[in-house]
Amino acid sequence: MTRKDRKIVIALSSIPNTGKTTLFNRLTGSGQSTGNWPGVSIEKKIGRLTLGEYQIQIVDLPGAYALSPLSEEERVVRDFFLKTPPDVVLNILDGRNLYRGLGLTLQMAMSGLPMVVVINMMDEVRRQGVELDIPVLAEHLGVPAVPISARNGEGLPELQHALYQVIKKLERTRPPHISFPPALEEAVKSISRKIDHSGEIQKLDHNFLAMRLLEDEKNNYTIQDQAVAKAVKNWRQRVKNITATEIPVTCAKCRFNAARGLVLEATHQKPIPPDARSEKIDSILLHRWFGLPLFLLIMLVLFQAIYGLGVPLQETLSQGFDAGEAWLRTQQSIATLPAWLQSFLFDGLWQGVGVVTSFFPIIALFFIFMTIVEDSGYMARAAFLMDRLMHQLGLDGKAFINLLLGYGCNIPAVMGTRILSSRYNRVVTMLLIPFTLCSARLQVFVFLTAILFPPAIAPWILFALYIGSFIAVFGMGLLLKSLRIAGKSEPFIMEIPPYRLPTVKSVALRTWQELKDFLYQAATLIVVGVVLVWLLTHFPTDVPSASAKTWAGQLGQFFSPMFTPLGIHWQETVALLFGFIAKEIVIGALAVIYGGANLKIQVAAHITPMQGLSFMLFTLLYTPCIATLAAIRAESRSWRITILSLVLGLGSAWIASFLLYQVGLAMGFE
Repeated sequence: MTRKDRKIVIALSSIPNTGKTTLFNRLTGSGQSTGNWPGVSIEKKIGRLTLGEYQIQIVDLPGAYALSPLSEEERVVRDFFLKTPPDVVLNILDGRNLYRGLGLTLQMAMSGLPMVVVINMMDEVRRQGVELDIPVLAEHLGVPAVPISARNGEGLPELQHALYQVIKKLERTRPPHISFPPALEEAVKSISRKIDHSGEIQKLDHNFLAMRLLEDEKNNYTIQDQAVAKAVKNWRQRVKNITATEIPVTCAKCRFNAARGLVLEATHQKPIPPDARSEKIDSILLHRWFGLPLFLLIMLVLFQAIYGLGVPLQETLSQGFDAGEAWLRTQQSIATLPAWLQSFLFDGLWQGVGVVTSFFPIIALFFIFMTIVEDSGYMARAAFLMDRLMHQLGLDGKAFINLLLGYGCNIPAVMGTRILSSRYNRVVTMLLIPFTLCSARLQVFVFLTAILFPPAIAPWILFALYIGSFIAVFGMGLLLKSLRIAGKSEPFIMEIPPYRLPTVKSVALRTWQELKDFLYQAATLIVVGVVLVWLLTHFPTDVPSASAKTWAGQLGQFFSPMFTPLGIHWQETVALLFGFIAKEIVIGALAVIYGGANLKIQVAAHITPMQGLSFMLFTLLYTPCIATLAAIRAESRSWRITILSLVLGLGSAWIASFLLYQVGLAMGFE
């Protein structure tokens, strides 16, 4: 197979916060697909483009600071390079701070793989009064270097030309020279010779492989030869004894010493005028006393905008679906179908598609506003403000934004966890979000409190439920942290970027990609869940729907011994089953089950205030709706995490409701 007949794989790599995602979107546009890296829940993005006669596949690697892994993301990058080396490496540097990223760049360059280095954010570099000597940088690294600004597209034609020339030749690059201690250099040369003699065909430079084997004590899987493994073990101990330092630490010091010298040679800096605009804005937004209230106010305005614009759009879509259903029911071909099949089509499939579509406006608006907040530079500042509080749960400050959004709707909050910096943060946050009191639950609580409690007490019941939600979030967060369900919390390195004006193209591309992901990954599971609940509540076909004789009613009675200690009858148990589709349906389910003309009278007659409190507490904590579970499955890429969310919700709901109801009865409340 010739080079033109196969796809050329380019690995896009950088440390975090260098504009990697923006460049990826610029190069690939909407030609992207997502999956997950083998064995982990980290998202894997692949993009496609054409350069001349070559079909290119760009793999967007997670942000990593080194190939000596400390985080899950760095392990993914390390494994990708050692197990499936790409044809070309496209490494990105932040032109405003070359030193911070050159450690990884030097490691990549030592691999010997064809490589192009991109120096991004050149518009901001010039604004800071900095001049970069790009030819000097390219000469020392031994690879082409291209200055660009991914945000506005500056330098992209030159980058594409440089990539085309590298792909055309695909020659092994000259690794840059880095000065290491003599003992370490001798070890690398000796192990490299052993690899030469082993006869194994390696795409990577043998000196690079030798260094990787010495640094990474736990993973020698890249070389199977026993003589090489023995040499690595012997040399590793000798070098550690001579240098009196761990080898990864020694290598990192040497790389950053080389990076420091390279930065001094390639950077010519005029006196930097202070960024008066950023400093003035930060003096307000990061103020010691006003910063946090302003952040909460900004989040309030943001969420009001999301739901203020999104809910009317949802209602319009709902009306459109209702009108479509009414029109379809009048069609002769539909009207002649059996009643059960019509119910399946409209109450099952049609409702499932309607549930999926109804979330589109909220999700789109959420990612539009979140992308603007993130690209503008305020997201990092918000994380800084909330970091101390969230650190108690092992999370960083960004997680607070997702939890706060959960009080509006859990689905976009879970989908938004992809902005978080580590797997630990993402998994723990998505497990905590279902404990927030979302607007759908609020509808149930407002309805029931108005029926079961006097007007003077009802607001306090709602307030107590909100407090209960806060306690549940932080209590469960502390439990997950102590049990290390998602592993150990990882170091959080925070950088405060300058303020920028987001571009319409980057916002639109990000929003479209998120909507596409939701449609492909979550929508199928939502429709299946809705249809499953329809089957349970409509079979057998010779009994009234949602009655005690349906499968759902039989399930409710089967679980009655489990729910009776909570003061929840089988009828409310079936309503909770309906709540699995969406919490808003719980009230409608009670209307169907009790079958009375006046639902308020029926509820007041069948449910006491104490039973109502227990039912509401269970509704607050138990399993999230099917759409939220689908989002958790899509974001975590793990059925284990999804099932864990179910178990945590059901378990905590049962325990809390049991304690509340039994203690209430013991104290004489009804």
